[in-house]
Amino acid sequence: MHFARVAEHTSGVASKYDSYWAEHLAEIRAAVERAASGPPAMVGLAGLTNTGERQSWYGVVEVRGSEVTRSSMAHATSLGKVIAASGVCVPWPESTFRFTIATAGNVLTISAVGSRRAQRATVVATTRAQVPATSAADPNVRRFGSRAGTAGAGADRAHVPDDATVDRFYLALGALAEIVRRPRLLRDCDGTYEWPRQGVYFFYEPGEVRADGSDRVVRVGTHALTATSQATLWGRLRQHRGHLTGTRPGGGNHRASVFRRHVGAAIINRERLPRGLLESWLDRHGPRPGWAEQEEQIEQAVSDRIGIMPFLWLSVPDRADRACVERNSIALTSRLSEGQDQPSARWLGRDAVRTEISQSGLWNVDHTRHHREAGFLDLLDQLIQRQP
Repeated sequence: MHFARVAEHTSGVASKYDSYWAEHLAEIRAAVERAASGPPAMVGLAGLTNTGERQSWYGVVEVRGSEVTRSSMAHATSLGKVIAASGVCVPWPESTFRFTIATAGNVLTISAVGSRRAQRATVVATTRAQVPATSAADPNVRRFGSRAGTAGAGADRAHVPDDATVDRFYLALGALAEIVRRPRLLRDCDGTYEWPRQGVYFFYEPGEVRADGSDRVVRVGTHALTATSQATLWGRLRQHRGHLTGTRPGGGNHRASVFRRHVGAAIINRERLPRGLLESWLDRHGPRPGWAEQEEQIEQAVSDRIGIMPFLWLSVPDRADRACVERNSIALTSRLSEGQDQPSARWLGRDAVRTEISQSGLWNVDHTRHHREAGFLDLLDQLIQRQP
């Protein structure tokens, strides 16, 4: 199909991306047919990145029948126009099809998000060999996402290679990193930023990298998992950060932050400080007699350590969704479950008091042996796409 012909059928000014999508329409049509009757289908997008220069190729468009109902980014909007004009989705008038372009521009994921069958379908990952490799040029994907291109279809979890599933999780975080304009350092954060009221956070740590060179998640957390809790995302992050001002600037309260408690205990162990200090630190009722001053020194060290950890945050208003994202993200990054990534030889967590931390590679204890639930990655993708 020639460029002018594409413009005619999309009822508007031709986009530079129109010809590319028209040339791949047959593959997309076949994938739509697969997605209409089952879980999401994937299409490799060889050559898309040659059509223009973009920092990120992530984009989403939704089509129902012959109408584009939602779109973001010019290249995704072009895709939606071509698909709507071609009538690819018309045979399924009750279904809305979502087309998601990966951050690296190498994979298109197609899912029937509005059909009953799609609501029952689960999303899992295929082998790396089925899709092209992710471009290493995108720094967000390289550092806080994944270099491996992964895709997903199929309902039988037992046949899904764990490393491919983990890579898809990190690709999703790479997309999130771009939406929130890269991770932040906790030491640089305060309450003036427009944080979402509820959410889930993902911490990385300097020196902790995956086999592909991208950064490794070292802690996942959330808040307000009970109906009566009034906790907020920023309130929880502030507890982890510690005090910037006040009578003890640079300190903190590890009895209000389990993250700080774990890190501080590992520092005490690594530095071979007195056993009495560790026992005082782990006493939830307060410092034991004679150890308050030493605890303040550990609080300072903990603030320094956590303060330089980059983190991402995801708005998740629903309490059940927050719990789901937390436990499944931990499952995909914990070496006691599906996590594939080794902590570095000098990772502080190796000296943690809790064996769940030293063995999982995470500053987490809960959910480190949890098994990922079917459909989680699809939920994660949807939540990321809804970010304000």
